[in-house]
Amino acid sequence: MYREFKTSIRLQKLIWLLLALCVAQVAVADEDNAALSRIGFVDIPYLIDKAPQALEAEQRLETEFAPRQAELQQQRDQLAELTAKLNDNTLELPEADQIRLDRETRGLERRIKRSEQDFREELNIQKNNEFKKVRILVLEAIASFGKTHKYDLIVSDGVLFAAKRIDVTERILETLVKENLRLQSAN
Repeated sequence: MYREFKTSIRLQKLIWLLLALCVAQVAVADEDNAALSRIGFVDIPYLIDKAPQALEAEQRLETEFAPRQAELQQQRDQLAELTAKLNDNTLELPEADQIRLDRETRGLERRIKRSEQDFREELNIQKNNEFKKVRILVLEAIASFGKTHKYDLIVSDGVLFAAKRIDVTERILETLVKENLRLQSAN
């Protein structure tokens, strides 16, 4: 049942894509002359990975979270020292010291796990916020490129094949790079 539903969805997507391509190929009446529609393809994940704005966002996140990451590493090193001390059979520690050391080790281990979980959650929230901005910027750049270069249709996801002549991904990436340079020189 699920497989049939999934196949039905794929078939619907393929039909819509073919319909869109057929409509795009129909000659458009333009007063005295007829012109064919312009179609473009763009690889959005590639743009998001390569856009300088995304690279800058990654750098900001690394800089912002580096101190916490270093602190976590210090705690891990401290835990490793305590564990090594606890497991060292050559040390003749009194039983009370072993119990205290064991309790201290387990407490530090729990604190590290909580800190790591908090760190990952906060980093993911920040990443999502930063890359949401980048996605919006990329989508705006695609729309602007389409309008500026008089494209009738620019498609992305669900495309099974796109000829190199209609792939506008690199041209839009160039636009993003130029916009980033313009903003940097303005600052």
